[in-house]
Amino acid sequence: MLSMLVALVLPPLLVHRMPPSEYSAWVLILQCSSYINLLELGLQTAIGKFVAEYDAAGDRISSNRVLSSSFAILCMSATLGAITIAVVAWQVPLIFHQMPASLIGEVRVGILAVGLSTVFALPFGAFLAVFTGLQQYGFPTVLALLSRGLSSASLVVLILMHGSLVQLALTLGAFNVLTALAQFWGWKKYASDRVDFHLLQAERKMAMQLARYSGVLSVWMVATLFVSGLDILIVGHYDYKNTGYYGIATSATNFMLVVIGGMFGPIVPAISSLQAGWTAKQIGNLTIRATRYCGLLLGLVGTLLVFGAYPLLKLWVGSDYAMHSALFLQLLVVGNAIRQLGNPYSLVVVAVGKQHLATIAAVSEALVNVTVSIWLVQRIGAAGVAIGTFTGAFVSVGLHVALSMRLTQPSISMSRWKFLMQGIFRPLLCVVPAVLLIPMWKKFEMLPVGIPWMILGAAASLGIAWFVGLTGEERSTFRGKLSRLPGWPVTPMRGADS
Repeated sequence: MLSMLVALVLPPLLVHRMPPSEYSAWVLILQCSSYINLLELGLQTAIGKFVAEYDAAGDRISSNRVLSSSFAILCMSATLGAITIAVVAWQVPLIFHQMPASLIGEVRVGILAVGLSTVFALPFGAFLAVFTGLQQYGFPTVLALLSRGLSSASLVVLILMHGSLVQLALTLGAFNVLTALAQFWGWKKYASDRVDFHLLQAERKMAMQLARYSGVLSVWMVATLFVSGLDILIVGHYDYKNTGYYGIATSATNFMLVVIGGMFGPIVPAISSLQAGWTAKQIGNLTIRATRYCGLLLGLVGTLLVFGAYPLLKLWVGSDYAMHSALFLQLLVVGNAIRQLGNPYSLVVVAVGKQHLATIAAVSEALVNVTVSIWLVQRIGAAGVAIGTFTGAFVSVGLHVALSMRLTQPSISMSRWKFLMQGIFRPLLCVVPAVLLIPMWKKFEMLPVGIPWMILGAAASLGIAWFVGLTGEERSTFRGKLSRLPGWPVTPMRGADS
């Protein structure tokens, strides 16, 4: 929710105080720097998994070695990252040949400031990953609140004072460094009693174990780079004038992805700590149920973003960006919704350590995505990159169902037919009312359909989600959770004292 709030506040200020070419440059600075996070090589996930397992077994020595070895590996990755950032900054005119010459100097400094600060922060992410393994989310949440809140507030002040790209980048870089140091302080204060750290405890055997586990995850991360991380870079290279518009569509799509990531990310450490006492059938049933919940969220949130693309964007960033970004947003939302239907399964695969059996889906999606994107962007512009995401999503989910799920049956036992019918098609029935309203849909108007039809469609979608998407037991459980919230009216049981 905090990430969504930050994403809501900054873009409108930026697009109204920067010309499109300058905002596009800012988007590219952030995107180039974000690639450094790929050099964590899946180790944060590995730390969360192994710390969860060793902590559950009471093996503190192994937990210590996991953290120490991971930090040492990440220090080496950070060195490579620093070299990469220097090369990218040097080659800005070649990479973004359509960029105005007046912006090249500022973009170079911006990439160095944000990129090198991200490099510095890379090894410190290991300390934050310990909290994931211990399933203690209090400190990471507070740190995110303070870091993102204060950095966003500082950027807002700079924007209102007409700060330059360089000033924005230096400010963001300073907060990256401070956040990294705060991660170390938080581990020292709240987690070091359960997972200690000494660089001398880094050992080759543990490093090899981490490398075996995270090696395939690294392939997944590179595949993810080709799926979504290169989108803005491709648009910036081939269709620079639409980079800012595409960046706005990407930011809006991230609202949906942040919800999914926050809701389902804890599956990995939870299953890792419970895996020894669970059967493959139980894990399979959980996978189907989690996919059904994911489908419900994607259906409801995705419908709102697709059918309300223009009015939502107009309220957010104004009519110019709304008209240019609406189509990109619709394509990106549909494409990412399809690929996220496989997200719970992918997380469970990682939790049980069988990611090597599902790698072909990630690699195939990446190859299809980037190939289609580059081919289409040269013919129809930035919309072709969004279509590439859409195309690759079908490849990913299709290969998971056709191949990966068959290979992971010994660890995740479930019927693929049941997965499709119960996990995917059942929750997506909530989209049907919106689809039926397509003939009435009016493009580029604040009310896509009449108010009565909007109310009827929304009520029907929510009704289907509640009565069809959830089982009777789940509805009862959900009502019980709500009854515990402060201020929620509680109906006393018959015969109980008032």
